[in-house]
Amino acid sequence: MVLFAGCATPHAQKRIAAFSTALSIATSNTTDAFETVDQKFYQTKIALLVNNYDEKGFNPNTEMRFLTGQDLAVREELFKGLQLYAEKLADIMSDAQLKEFDAETKAFGASLQKLNGNDAFKNIADGSSSTNIDAFVTAVNAVGSFFINYKREKGVREIITEMKQPIENICNTLISDIGQPMDNHGAGGLGLRNQSWLQYDVMLKAQIGFIDHNAGKLDPATKAEAIAKLPSIVEEQQKVDLTLKATQNTLKKLKKTHDELVKAFDETCPTLENLIAELIHEGKRVGDFYKSLEKK
Repeated sequence: MVLFAGCATPHAQKRIAAFSTALSIATSNTTDAFETVDQKFYQTKIALLVNNYDEKGFNPNTEMRFLTGQDLAVREELFKGLQLYAEKLADIMSDAQLKEFDAETKAFGASLQKLNGNDAFKNIADGSSSTNIDAFVTAVNAVGSFFINYKREKGVREIITEMKQPIENICNTLISDIGQPMDNHGAGGLGLRNQSWLQYDVMLKAQIGFIDHNAGKLDPATKAEAIAKLPSIVEEQQKVDLTLKATQNTLKKLKKTHDELVKAFDETCPTLENLIAELIHEGKRVGDFYKSLEKK
């Protein structure tokens, strides 16, 4: 019964519930990371449109978004899958009568398994080796299978052990999806961080172009305000990249925390509790920064 009933393991129940909270924060931040970069991409396109309108006008076929709605939807469903996995672990611990998951959860598991046929899903692992892509697909299918096939016969400790590799593979793919900015020579840039860095460069050039193009038309106050935006663009570029990197580090810590989750059943497990606390604290800090960007 130690493995099955939450009432018999109050320490484990509390820790797994805390892990569920930490994972929810981490995946919400990862969603915010993609939405933030996509929104900044849109703002950059608008700035270019304003600067170039007199010469080029507006082409309605111009791509205004970095990610399509489908790109965001697929990632959000994947993040929801991770969140639901942690929530169901907490549910199993808190409800000894939970024999199997409800029809809605099983249906979600089936939809999760169908993601691998979606081009937007394949783009998440873009640039990875075929081995890593296969591991990612297998991992997502494993999460979907957990929702579909769960029966009470399995305890939480066993579930966590079986899901160790799938959770690691999903986190590794998401870390690669966020990527890295190019180096000083313009090489090695990948994923979301590279896109973010590049579009701030474009935004900076657009602002300089606006100042130069209107040099004789701006009154002193407006010109000073326009110039003052230049260092703020550079500062935000650096802060956003550091926050995206922090989001990657949170995913790394999420892997480590899940690996340690089997120790939730030990009477004393300070390492696990510290990891969960750090994950929640860092997740809230990163989340606050994304929220501050939304207001700009």
